[in-house]
Amino acid sequence: MAKKMRSKEAEEMASFDFGRLASELNLGHYRGEQCLDEIFEWTWNHFQFNCKALEESVKSEDKADMLRLLGNQCYKAKDYAEALNFYNRSIMAAPHPVLNNVRIEKSEGNAEFGFPRVNPARYGGVALEKCSALGKGFANRSAVMLALGEYEKCIEDVDLALEYGHLEELRPKLEERRLKCQEARGQEEPSNFRHRDVNLDKLILQHFLKEMKSTLAKKPPVLKDPNPCIPAVSSAVSVSHWPNKGRGLVATRDIKPGEVLGVERAFAVALRQDLLTSNCSTCTSPCVNPLPCPGCTQVVFCSKSCRVKGLSEDHWLECKILSSVIAYGLHTKACSYKLLKTWSFRQMKSICNKLKRDKPTLPEKLGFDESGKYSSSSFQAVYHLKQDLEIFPFERVISLCMDAFRLAKLIELSKRFFVDKLGKPVPVSKEDFLDTCKILVNNYAKFIQNSFGTPRKEMMELFPAKSLINHSCYPVISTNIFGRDSFWYAVKPIAAGEELAVSYIPDFSIQPRYQRKRNVVSFQNIVCSCQACEENWPILSHLPEIRCLCVNCKNPFSYVGMYCSNCLKRLTGKLDIEKVLELSSISEKVKSALNVLHRMQNKVALGVPISKQEFRYLCGASEVAFEYSAMPSKALLSFMKLVDDCAEAGLM
Repeated sequence: MAKKMRSKEAEEMASFDFGRLASELNLGHYRGEQCLDEIFEWTWNHFQFNCKALEESVKSEDKADMLRLLGNQCYKAKDYAEALNFYNRSIMAAPHPVLNNVRIEKSEGNAEFGFPRVNPARYGGVALEKCSALGKGFANRSAVMLALGEYEKCIEDVDLALEYGHLEELRPKLEERRLKCQEARGQEEPSNFRHRDVNLDKLILQHFLKEMKSTLAKKPPVLKDPNPCIPAVSSAVSVSHWPNKGRGLVATRDIKPGEVLGVERAFAVALRQDLLTSNCSTCTSPCVNPLPCPGCTQVVFCSKSCRVKGLSEDHWLECKILSSVIAYGLHTKACSYKLLKTWSFRQMKSICNKLKRDKPTLPEKLGFDESGKYSSSSFQAVYHLKQDLEIFPFERVISLCMDAFRLAKLIELSKRFFVDKLGKPVPVSKEDFLDTCKILVNNYAKFIQNSFGTPRKEMMELFPAKSLINHSCYPVISTNIFGRDSFWYAVKPIAAGEELAVSYIPDFSIQPRYQRKRNVVSFQNIVCSCQACEENWPILSHLPEIRCLCVNCKNPFSYVGMYCSNCLKRLTGKLDIEKVLELSSISEKVKSALNVLHRMQNKVALGVPISKQEFRYLCGASEVAFEYSAMPSKALLSFMKLVDDCAEAGLM
């Protein structure tokens, strides 16, 4: 079925004449919303998308049993990695009971623009007594977890097997397995490491699981003093606006290196296709023993709490269409429907019309609600994010419109978006269908143009507050992501009134100015006028070690001392002893700061971890270095990089 769909899609797109569309509509470039109207009107009349039904993502006991038996063969051969893979797939394919009596979190922020929650029971399922395949999958997976020394996860799977499987005949064996885990948890070293039959593949898998747990243990820092109007950012940060580059964030007071300036949870996230069955659909964390969706075989969750959250907030529409989205090669555009959340078309259109009608006159107030709050969980903040289709080549705009048209057709077939107040499907008019196409195109543009700060390629994530951060080739802050949460922090001292900027591309120390200007224009259609570009700073290899500031004329010079050579000649013999001692102490401060830097660099080179106390020393030394020396220099860049590395290691 999937191959047939792909061949149909290829035929449809091959037969589509981009030149004819542009010629008939007299379009040579994108010229705003009116252009979208013309493209979709033409598409409605001329483009045939022959999809009459969605590809079903059906749970099957037979398929689940087959995958589980393949897992058993791998387990007997002690190929635990492949056994785990087959058991996970078996669990995803097995019929699942209805999730009743689960607690659903309430909407956050302004209820008017917060999305409604879906009861997980609406995803359906089968009677509990028909879930033996699911229970057996959990039971067999628990054996792999025990063999790998993952005792907590083994106990979790034993509990799930007994909860879902009605496996009374296996209960004694499962209880015995649970007891072994409870006894082994008290040991310092997993007992399986002492067995002679441990093979290399098993050790590699255990090392992988250990690294995964280390990654999962990292949590974003706590934002100690949040801004009451923008809860995702520090009280040291506010929103400003510039005519030449729009909105941005500025410091309201002096900020120290290493200070956390924002912690935010993504409004929406779209996993890469090959990670759908290995990473949690809700928090994006890699899963060792994932839980399935009760309604489809395409996504997984890392825990019961993440599953309830994902089913109630993000997965409702996707659950029905994801198989077809993948089959038609549209998954790279999945981010466009992720922003629809659980809203119906009627609700989404009403919200968009209201936000368009009530748009604030002051640009810096865009995204704030009537109470003056900018909430990262509210669509109001997302709606006003940048979405400029002019940065795309015109042929790509047309291609995006075609993809949006096909996605809208799949969404119509889902019978979960075009519904009335009671959730019942309603007929879809041409106007409503084409409005949905435009919403999808604009949503995709929002994702592309506002996910610059995501350092990973595994997914696309949209953060309404972080999206306000502008570009500079000389960044003063850096961002990081742990799961679905992002945080950003100062990598150097920031003065009150200074803009908080991050580099969308490799910064000035890596790329020369001509290359950066070309890249940033092609990436975001902006012209950078930061200090590094205006003064044409050289790349790292051509920088001096340090550029101390002369205490007399404040000009930089490339050695550790008190005066530049010109001032030294003029002032020789004219300083009293107290002044000499004062200036000598400044010189010693700079030398001490550099000593701290070199000591930390040596620890990193030797693979010795830096403690939180040492990180605080590093930040203090960075303040001194930036106070008495000037950019650009290798020493100051090293301070910035070390602060960034420590934040990534979870030392904030």
